[in-house]
Amino acid sequence: MLQAWLLLLVSLPPRPSSLRVRAWRRLRALGAVPVKSSAYLLPFSADCYEQFQWLAQEIQKDGGEATLLKVDRIENMKQANVIRLFQEARNADYAALAERYRRLLKGRRPRLADELGRLSREMDRLTDIDFFDAPAKREAQRTRETVEMRLAPPRERQGQPAAPLDLGALKGRRWATRPRPHVDRIASAWLIKRFIDPDAEFRFAPAEEIPADAIPFDVAGAEFGHQGDDCTFETLLRRSGLHDRKLAAIAEIVHEADLRDQKYLRDEARGIDLALRGLLAAIKDDHEALAYGMTLFDGLYATIGEKP
Repeated sequence: MLQAWLLLLVSLPPRPSSLRVRAWRRLRALGAVPVKSSAYLLPFSADCYEQFQWLAQEIQKDGGEATLLKVDRIENMKQANVIRLFQEARNADYAALAERYRRLLKGRRPRLADELGRLSREMDRLTDIDFFDAPAKREAQRTRETVEMRLAPPRERQGQPAAPLDLGALKGRRWATRPRPHVDRIASAWLIKRFIDPDAEFRFAPAEEIPADAIPFDVAGAEFGHQGDDCTFETLLRRSGLHDRKLAAIAEIVHEADLRDQKYLRDEARGIDLALRGLLAAIKDDHEALAYGMTLFDGLYATIGEKP
């Protein structure tokens, strides 16, 4: 189905320059993308139409010119290329937001709650103007969840010492985590399945829908989640009492791929991250993605430490 478009043609007086800045900020806030100098595009919808109408009136009131057109297509551009313009603009925004989240993990954070609130509002704003599901949104969401989970005060960090795990009590249990698992969740599920309980079952659900009889992991506030500087995989490895140099090396790789805080200089982290991103892009079923991800970690475990 062909997408209809709204095209706003804008001409502003050279002075004062504040008019141009104000118009540019408003266009950016609406999620409009430039297709030519002084020509801006939005997908057609009742809300976008109203927003462009208001902006056109403001520009005219300030002494500029604005013409609003509805078009069925742009003759010299395929629809897929036009959509890509919107996705690339939002990809840049999401990447910048993800980096702001990562910076919260470094240095002192005297007003952490305020900054988390600002970043959350920015994520909501970007989602509102992400008309074509930019791919970088998923990475920004993962980064947000990881940072919020790491900075939350889980039970272990509230003064309650973590008791050693009774591995026998974990046999035959269901484990639950958030949908669309990435590196820390896939690696943690692999560790559970391969070294804690080969009969473990996994369920993917939002935090508020995790069944009462399931063990949550990599969920904010969960016992098996981010603890201190550790990612979930590191928490499980430490609590399980498993002593294996290969698992210790994988823990460093997972930590760096998940948090990117440069605590460990592991060249493998970038490759694992990219491989799992590609996996999730190609496979929409979480259980199928988990199965392939486990195979990836099987291979990593088998070969890590070998000389090239």
